[in-house]
Amino acid sequence: MDISFRQLQAFVLIAEQRSFSRAAEQIHLSQPALSYSLRKLEEALGLSLFARNTRSVELTEAGVRFLEQARRLLRDMHNAVHDAHEQVHLQSGSLRIGVLPSVAIEPLPRVLVEYRRRYPGIEISLRDGRAGEIRQWVSAAEVDFAITSVAEEPGVLDFQALYDDSLVLLVQGLSKLPAGGLVAAVRELDYIATTRDTSLRTMADQTLERMGLVREPRWEVAYMSSAAALARAGLGYALLPASVADTFNAGGSLSVHPLPHAPLRGIGVLQRKPCYLSPPAQAFVSLLKRHAACADD
Repeated sequence: MDISFRQLQAFVLIAEQRSFSRAAEQIHLSQPALSYSLRKLEEALGLSLFARNTRSVELTEAGVRFLEQARRLLRDMHNAVHDAHEQVHLQSGSLRIGVLPSVAIEPLPRVLVEYRRRYPGIEISLRDGRAGEIRQWVSAAEVDFAITSVAEEPGVLDFQALYDDSLVLLVQGLSKLPAGGLVAAVRELDYIATTRDTSLRTMADQTLERMGLVREPRWEVAYMSSAAALARAGLGYALLPASVADTFNAGGSLSVHPLPHAPLRGIGVLQRKPCYLSPPAQAFVSLLKRHAACADD
C-alpha cells in the first residue's frame, strides 16, 4: 500500500475545511491536483472517504473512522521529524556509554562536564566494567559505544584509538631508591594483581616478566581501587595505569614508580560494525578526542 504524507495531509485538510478550494489554498495545490491526491488515497485504501455533491463535502462513515487515524499518523510523523531535527542539532537524545574504571576516573569526568554544559538536553547513562564485560555489552548493543582498551580479536567490533596509557608501580613506602634499585626493593614483596579478565592483567604480567619479577600474585582483585587499597595497607605492590595513579594516591602514602619497559595500553572507542554513531555520540567522541589530544601535548 503506497500512501504518502501529502495524501494524508490533503485528506485531513479537506475534512476539516469541508471544502476542496479552501484546503487547496492551505496546502498550496491546485484543486485538480488536490482531487487527484485524494483519489489516489481512496484507491490505495479501497474506500470512499467523502460523499461529494455540488453543495457540500461530507465524510462517509469510513472517512469519519479514518480521520482520527490519519490525524494520529500525521502527529506521529511530525513528532518523529521533530525528534530527528533535535537530535541532529543536539537538543535532545540519549547516549549509553560503556567505560573502563580507569577511564571513568580520567579523562571521562572532564569530558562529561563539558559535554553537559554544551548539550544539556542529551541524557547520558554510564556503565563501567572490565574489558571482557565491555566487549560483550558492545556486541549485544547494550551500549552505543564504549571507551575501553583495544580488543585482541575485534571481530565484528571496530576500535578507534584515542591515546596510550602506561603503567606505574605503586607501593607503600620505598619513596627514595637508588637508580635501578626498584627491582631489588620489591623482589620479596607480594604482587597485587587484577583478575585475568581485566585489560591490565596481561600488561602487568608482561611488565614484571621483563623486570625479572615473574611470580604468581599473592592477591587478586577485580578493581583497581581494591588493588590500590591493598598496596596502601602495605600488603604488596600493584601495577596500575599512570593516568589514575594520582587519584589512588591522593593521600600520598604510596610511592609511584614509572616503568619504562612496560607496554603501552591503547585506549579508544569500541563499537559494532557497520560503524554508525548518532549525532549526540559523534559530538561526544569528538570532544573525547580533543581532550585526549590536549593530554598528549
